[in-house]
Amino acid sequence: MSYWIIIPLSFAYLLTGCKNDGVTSSPSPARTDSASVYQDMAYRAMFADSLVLAESYAYRSFMLSPDSTLERDALSLLCYIYYREGKKEELQMMMQTLSPDVYINVMDVQMQVEQQKADRRLQYYAGVIIILLLLSGGAALWYLHKIRCLRHLYQQRINRTRQLMEQEPISDNRLMTSQEIAETKLGFDVLCAIINGQNISQMGKREEQALLKTLPVVDASLCATLAKASSPLTPKETFFCLMEYYGKSDHQKALSFCCSDQAIRSTKSRLNKKLDIMSLT
Repeated sequence: MSYWIIIPLSFAYLLTGCKNDGVTSSPSPARTDSASVYQDMAYRAMFADSLVLAESYAYRSFMLSPDSTLERDALSLLCYIYYREGKKEELQMMMQTLSPDVYINVMDVQMQVEQQKADRRLQYYAGVIIILLLLSGGAALWYLHKIRCLRHLYQQRINRTRQLMEQEPISDNRLMTSQEIAETKLGFDVLCAIINGQNISQMGKREEQALLKTLPVVDASLCATLAKASSPLTPKETFFCLMEYYGKSDHQKALSFCCSDQAIRSTKSRLNKKLDIMSLT
């Protein structure tokens, strides 16, 4: 590169040199290494949007360049930095002295910067997606664990009920009739449907009565809590209490009753006047 190109570049750098008082020099290695090192530092500063610092490093890389290839790369980088900084006069003066191949290098620098920004955005989005997947996976594992615990508790209570029924003699020394057996089975089926979140929207008074006859042998404390209601509970309110007792959310209740969340909140408000719902949790 001829010396008449260096003169306007030095002049342009002196115009903005007062802005770079806080920039400290790095130790000077060999001439070729220094040019490459300063060029890398200029790129890193530019990617970090420290344009003033990037301009200083790019100019130093140009001044220390031992061959035309490094000079061209440094000038291309410096032109792009001027463009980013909005220094139109310095950019115009420099572009008038450059050869056509430097113009191509300027476009290469711009493409490299845009690619770097795109890679960073991609890394950011990938990180966000990974975090969301981890959170979703954790929530799913917690939900499955909760379901397993509820099923295990339900199975324990069913087994305990069977043991009690096998150990205790039937009252009045008589066998259960087929109707009583069917009613007991219906009570267990209703309880199972409630625990497993099945559709109970069509269940009414008959299912409630069967459930209340079966419930004492499954959970006596729950029966005692239901008995504290200030007025008789409707079938829906009874089923609601069992859902609350077994840890169902309002949304899960709405799915089982095939109704809206607002209807569940209304039922909860009415039920709270008859019974302290917090005693069920």
